[in-house]
Amino acid sequence: MDFVKRKLGVEVQFGKYAFMVYNVCAKMTIFHKLGHINAGIEIVPIKRFADHMSTGVSYFEQFVWDLQHRGVSNIDIPVLIIGIDA
Repeated sequence: MDFVKRKLGVEVQFGKYAFMVYNVCAKMTIFHKLGHINAGIEIVPIKRFADHMSTGVSYFEQFVWDLQHRGVSNIDIPVLIIGIDA
């Protein structure tokens, strides 16, 4: 977790797709189970920004689509996904 403040966990991820998914679907769930956070924020690049980075960097639009089509799990916590541009 990049930082936690007032039970809000924040991750900034400009890495590969697997790390983005791990942050939201595993790490934030673990931190919640341990009582460290109640919700999270994941900050990721939008596609236009990711296209200027090294290969394999995931992006906001793909991540949101995947999460919407994954469905809801009983271990999910509220997470705001924020896409940023340069």
